[in-house]
Amino acid sequence: YDKFTRAWLSECRRVLKPNGALWVIGSYHNIFRVGTVLQDLGYWILNDVIWRKTNPMPNFRGRRFTNAHETLIWASRSQESKYTFHYEAMKVFNDDVQMRSDWTLPLCTGGERLKNDAGDKLHPTQKPESLLHRVLLSATNPGDVVLDPFFGTGTTGAAAKQLGRHFIGIERE
Repeated sequence: YDKFTRAWLSECRRVLKPNGALWVIGSYHNIFRVGTVLQDLGYWILNDVIWRKTNPMPNFRGRRFTNAHETLIWASRSQESKYTFHYEAMKVFNDDVQMRSDWTLPLCTGGERLKNDAGDKLHPTQKPESLLHRVLLSATNPGDVVLDPFFGTGTTGAAAKQLGRHFIGIERE
């Protein structure tokens, strides 16, 4: 896993503009390892953000806590990067006060959740558009190119298009 993570983060760094930034999302299974690799590769961690899920899936076996959050890491290419951050726009999402690093948003459900003809989820980790809107509004400008190397159901592309950004999505499936 570490070798794979180092490889894809190295490629992202190779194509990232000097003042670009990167967002990575994960759970307790992987996000700490990802953070280590980011730092090893020279990225500068700007923030971690906790996405608190208002409607998490319960832990039916009752052997652990319900996984009710995921962690996002926001990093610039380097400590010297002049990254984009739309402070004022983020205040709008937080009753006109400074945006916090814990975001409470629901999981992807209802009509937003993509399913096949049998009613099964098309992808196990589809992210809600509200989450991607917030990420893109905070750290990109209209006309910017957004790369998602794990494109899944294309939520990043949908949000980018709605916000006037261009996107490149890579998905093995």
